Amino acid sequence: MENRASATVDEAARLRGDVDVLKAQLMNSSLINELTKVMHSCTDLEGITKTLLLGIQEILEFDRVVLLAIDEEDFCLKPQSWVGVEESDLKQLKIPLGFEGGEVTDAVFLNRHLIVDAPDKDGDVFAQLFNTDSYLVIPLLSKATRKCWEHKSCNRTSCPAYGSHNPFCWSIPGSGEMLQATSEDDRRRKCVKCPCFRCEGVFWMDRRDKKIPITSDDITTLTAVITQAGIIIENYRIFYALERANSSLSSANDQLKRLNHDLQIAQAKINNDLTHARTIQQGLLPQDLQDTADFAIGAKYIPALAVGGDYYDVFPISPKVYGVVVADVSGHGIASALIMSMAKILLKTYAIEKQSPQKTLERINETFLNEIKTDNFVTIFYGVFDVGRCEFHYTSAGHCPVLFLNRKTREIRKINADGLFLGVFPDMLLKEALLTYEPGQYRLVLYTDGLTETHNAEDEMFDLSRLEEISARTLNLTPRAVVDEILRVHGDFCGLDRTPEDDITLLVLDL
Repeated sequence: MENRASATVDEAARLRGDVDVLKAQLMNSSLINELTKVMHSCTDLEGITKTLLLGIQEILEFDRVVLLAIDEEDFCLKPQSWVGVEESDLKQLKIPLGFEGGEVTDAVFLNRHLIVDAPDKDGDVFAQLFNTDSYLVIPLLSKATRKCWEHKSCNRTSCPAYGSHNPFCWSIPGSGEMLQATSEDDRRRKCVKCPCFRCEGVFWMDRRDKKIPITSDDITTLTAVITQAGIIIENYRIFYALERANSSLSSANDQLKRLNHDLQIAQAKINNDLTHARTIQQGLLPQDLQDTADFAIGAKYIPALAVGGDYYDVFPISPKVYGVVVADVSGHGIASALIMSMAKILLKTYAIEKQSPQKTLERINETFLNEIKTDNFVTIFYGVFDVGRCEFHYTSAGHCPVLFLNRKTREIRKINADGLFLGVFPDMLLKEALLTYEPGQYRLVLYTDGLTETHNAEDEMFDLSRLEEISARTLNLTPRAVVDEILRVHGDFCGLDRTPEDDITLLVLDL
C-alpha cells in the first residue's frame, strides 16, 4: 500500500515537472511571438535592433546587451546599439575579425553561439571592459535566398561547402576555394566583402547583476528571436529598396509625363508648321494642269512626308512656247521643300530671259553656288517646246531617264542625263538636244526616282522596265488615265499600306 502511494506521489511530481516544462515552452513561444510582432511594427532598422535589445534585457533577463556590427572597411566588430552599458565604456571597443579576434570572431565565421565562463581577466576584452564573470555571444544573420556556391556558380566539388546543407560557405572551415585565399585572415577578409556574406554582427550579453545561469532554453529562445530579427531586417531592407525604387520610378514617370506633355505641345506646333508648309508647297505646285489645244497632260505628286522636295510644272514662257520641268531635290522634308521652292522661282525667272534649257539651268546653277549654301543637290529635266514650230529643246541635269514614246510607231526612246547635278559643280557639262515632231506624235513620261526605286515587301524594286511596259500598253489612253494606271500598278506592287520611301512625281505629256 505504501509503495503504491509512493508511486502516485512520484507520478504527480513528474506530471508537475512536465507541466512546468510545457509552461516554460509556451512562455518562450509567447515571448518570441510578442517580440517578433513588435519588431515587425518598427519602421526603421534602429527601432528593430533597439526593440530586440530591450526584449533580451527585460523579458529574457539579461543585464547588459550590446550589438557589435561588422565594419567591412576596418575589418572589425564595433558597437552599434546597446542597453545596460555606458557609452563611455564602449569607445575603445573594437574587435578584429582576423584570427587574433579570438572566440568572438570565431562565433561569426563558424556561425554558432558562444558561452564564455570565467573569462581570462588579462586576455578577454569583455572581462576587462565590463568586469563580467560569464557571457553569451550569438551571431545575427540576415536570410539567405540561395546557397553561396549556387549564387557564385561555383563548380569546385572538392570544396567542403559544395553540396552542404549549410548555405553559408564562409561559415564552413576549409571552404571558399574560389577565393584563392593565402591565409585564414585573407579568407575572412574576402568573405566579408562577398555579396553572399550574411552576418550582420553579434549580440554580446551577460547577467552580471542577476547571477542567473544561462541555460539551453535561454539559448534556444535567443536563437529563435535573433533569427526572426535577421529575417525582419532583411525584409525591411528589401522593402525599403523597393520603396526607393518605386519612388524613383514614380518621380521618373512624373518627369516623363511632363516631358511627354512638352513634346506633345512641340509636336502640335511642328504639325501645325508642317501643315502650313504643306499648304505653301502645294501652292507652289501647279494645282490643276488642264489640257489645251496644244498639248494634253496628266500629273500626280505624292510626298513621302508632309512636305517634299519634288517639283513639276508645265508653264507658258511666251505665246505658243511652254516650259516643262520635273525636278528632284535630294532628301525630303522641310529643307528639300525650301530648296525646291527656290529652284522654282529661279526657273520661272530665268526661263523668260533665256529660252534655251541649257542656258537656263546653267544660270540657276550659278545662283545656287553663289547665293545658296546647302549640301542638297537637284536633279532636273527641263525642256522647252514651241508648238508653232513643232520643236522640243531639252536637257537633263543628272535626272533619271525620261521616256519618249512615238505613238505612231510605238517606239520607246530613253533620254538619259547629259550633265551633272544642279548646285554641286560650276561646270554642269550639260548638252542640249532638239526634237522635231508632228502634233499628236510624241508622248513624254517624266518622273522622279521615288517611283521606280520603291521596294515591295520582298525587297524587289519597281524599276524602269515596269514603267516602260505600262507606258507602252497604255498609249491609247489619255495622259490622266495613264497616270492613274501607272500609280495603280505601282500601288499593287508595293502594297497600298506601305509608306512611300521617297517623294513620287509622275507627269505624262502628249505633244
